[in-house]
Amino acid sequence: MIPCGYHRYYYSEDEMLEHSIEDFKKGQTRAQVVKATEDRLFELYKDPNLNYKPKELEQRGGTHYSDAACEMIASIYNDKMTRMVVSTENNGTINDLPYDCVVEVSGEVTAHGVETYNWGNFAPAARGILQGMKGMEETVIRAAIEGNYGAALQAFTVNPLVPGGTIAKELLDQMLYAHKEFLPQFAQKIAEIEANQPETIAYVDELMKSNYPTAVEV
Repeated sequence: MIPCGYHRYYYSEDEMLEHSIEDFKKGQTRAQVVKATEDRLFELYKDPNLNYKPKELEQRGGTHYSDAACEMIASIYNDKMTRMVVSTENNGTINDLPYDCVVEVSGEVTAHGVETYNWGNFAPAARGILQGMKGMEETVIRAAIEGNYGAALQAFTVNPLVPGGTIAKELLDQMLYAHKEFLPQFAQKIAEIEANQPETIAYVDELMKSNYPTAVEV
């Protein structure tokens, strides 16, 4: 298996947490850096005479996305069968995951869709993390669709990056309150948090006033 940079969050959890806290203290979380980069890009895009590719497009994962999108379009239109990494319906590509879930895998892009390469089965250690994260993602989706607080808490609790149920509930309540404008399906629960958890409200309000990211970034 080819290592992926995101694996460090699961296999070097303590080190990554320390690194993330340092970024947080400096106001350089990923969200803040991306937002600053996008703000600069949008200012550049106001100029109708802009005739070069801004260097900002190469920052924070933006490199080659436009090339990939154009290649995808060309391969579909011309039936080129270009080998690409895509997010698509599993359809048995990975035996260890549900048939109808979304997976990010390699395949050939054709005029009738993506023909993915069957992976088969993972070794037990990798399979455990993979299935745990996919189960968490599916539970988050159900929580979002239904406005189901219990499902959201369950998803946070089973996430391998969350140490336990107490912290899971604290994070969830903080994030629900911080992003209440975008979460009308949780309006009743958010109202309960506002009425019964003054410490949560004070903590999140202080973060937001200090221009730090909300708990979602911690």
